[in-house]
Amino acid sequence: MAWFKVSKEGSMKDGDLSKVNIEGKDILIMKDKGKYYATSCYCTHENYDLSEGFLDDGNLICPNHFAMFKPQDGSVVQNPEGSGDIPSLKTYHTKIENGDLMVEV
Repeated sequence: MAWFKVSKEGSMKDGDLSKVNIEGKDILIMKDKGKYYATSCYCTHENYDLSEGFLDDGNLICPNHFAMFKPQDGSVVQNPEGSGDIPSLKTYHTKIENGDLMVEV
């Protein structure tokens, strides 16, 4: 695993979502209450792009069928209506180093 610079600290505001590509992987970066989180970028229900979703009360919401995930650990808070259980999102470590937001992939 290696650390990759994805942006400057402060380039995102609370509630922002951003898709970045690292080593061929699309990763979703989120900022909530001053903290940065990184997860896989596609919903585990129907592979919808979560960068088009939104944060609500600290949870990541898929814009397609409104699956809800915790950015901190990728766990499913709420399955999409009418579906069974869906898998959690993959998560990645983040850190701030010399003013840069870094993600470990």
